[in-house]
Parts: sequence; structure tokens; C-alpha cells
Amino acid sequence: MKRMISVVLALVMIFALAATVAAKSSPVGKDFYDIGVSYKPADGSLGTASGDKDKVKISDPDEDGNVTLTAVKKGDGSFEKWIIDGDYDIVSGSLTDSVIVIKPKSDIKAVAQFAGATPDQKPTEKPNDSQTSPKTGDPMLIILGLAILALGAGAFAVKKIKE
Repeated sequence: MKRMISVVLALVMIFALAATVAAKSSPVGKDFYDIGVSYKPADGSLGTASGDKDKVKISDPDEDGNVTLTAVKKGDGSFEKWIIDGDYDIVSGSLTDSVIVIKPKSDIKAVAQFAGATPDQKPTEKPNDSQTSPKTGDPMLIILGLAILALGAGAFAVKKIKE
């Protein structure tokens, strides 16, 4: 019986240690803000838009973190305004200028609105060709689940031994 309790306690300590190590090594937050630029109308018949960066490194003192957004009219189209989702500061220009410089504070989705666009058209975004996969789960939860499972198995084993 003492041997079984020792094994159960050893398993619990191993899972607790693994949880501590996983908690210290797991990354906090993101390394980059994603920048998406699109235009309306989506077919580009009145104009197109682009940004000089697809990603901005967070907290890099060597990088200014600024993104230049440029809208280029086409044919009879005229640029109206930028519609920008996300948290940012305007460094230069305004939302009605075809060229604007922003400093992102989060992921950004910028849409250049050209005259004549209908509201039911969806913007065309660049595909995300990132080399990193999205975070899908927290390893801490898995380790805690295994620790709870080990505790349950230990309690069951102790109960069986007493019977």
C-alpha cells in the first residue's frame, strides 16, 4: 500500500513539475502585428491599394514600426477615404489622404474606399502567407488535465487497496 501511494505521489509531483516548466517556457503574446490592405470596389476598377509592410515587429527598438498605406486611383475613380480597423496612431496624413503613415498598436485591416464602390462588394485582401501556424491550445491546460487524471487514478487505486 505504501508503495502504491508513493507511486501516485511521484506521478503528481512529475505532472506538477511539468506544469511549472511549461508555464515558464510558453510565449506571451505575439511577436508581430499583421497588416492587411484591401480596396473597394474589390475588382480594382476604380483603384488599388497597398502597404509597405505585411507585418510589424512588436517592441523592436531598431524598427520604427510605421506603415505607409498608399491608394492609387484608376480610370475615372477617385479616392475617398481609408477605413482602418484596429488600434493605431496616425504619424502623417489623414484618413482622406491617398498616402498615410500609421503606427500600429494591434493587427490592422485597412480598406481604401474609392468613389463609385457599392457597399455589397467585399474587399480583396492579400492571402496570409505567414510561415507560422496559429496558436491552437494552451499546453498548461493539457498538463493540468493530466495531473487531475493522475490524482483521480491515485484516489481510485487507494480506494481499491483499502477494500
